Amino acid sequence: MCKYSIPSKTFLAMGGWRQPLMMVDRIVDYKYGENGFIKVVKHVSYNDPYLLGHFPEDPIMPGAIISEIFGQASEYYSFLTDVCDIHHVKTGEECRTLRDIHARIDQPDILEIIHSHRAKVRGVLAAQNLKFKGSAYPGDTIEVLSKLAFSDNNGFKHYAVTANVGKKIISQGTIINFREVL
Repeated sequence: MCKYSIPSKTFLAMGGWRQPLMMVDRIVDYKYGENGFIKVVKHVSYNDPYLLGHFPEDPIMPGAIISEIFGQASEYYSFLTDVCDIHHVKTGEECRTLRDIHARIDQPDILEIIHSHRAKVRGVLAAQNLKFKGSAYPGDTIEVLSKLAFSDNNGFKHYAVTANVGKKIISQGTIINFREVL
């Protein structure tokens, strides 16, 4: 895991989600570019509200919530990529990794880019083609990897996604987010 992180105040400003629907606890790695990706974690706690009614005698993380983790992780990937692109145009400096972003995150220009860009971006989880191979239980940590497979001309971004608990793959497939910048 990467030892760099984004301060929680800034992290919250990057996403359009708030509790109880904020499904990404931490961004642990990010790489910009053609082979770019984002890696995030979600800790499944015993008191998560969606676990209370989902198989109450044997609570597991609902597949729909894992899909939401995929969608949010993928949007964070696209959003960080946008921030890196805008920052590069404004300053000539490249941000290619989470370490690069961490080194600049307290700079007023990056914070302004994050806040102004977040106000312009709208998107939704549009479709999914996922296979579930296992379950996540209270106490587990889900690690999600998302890679942009391609974007189409209609605003849809297709991501290859995988969710692991430890070394075990519990879900993988494709998430499609519709995204527009106003």
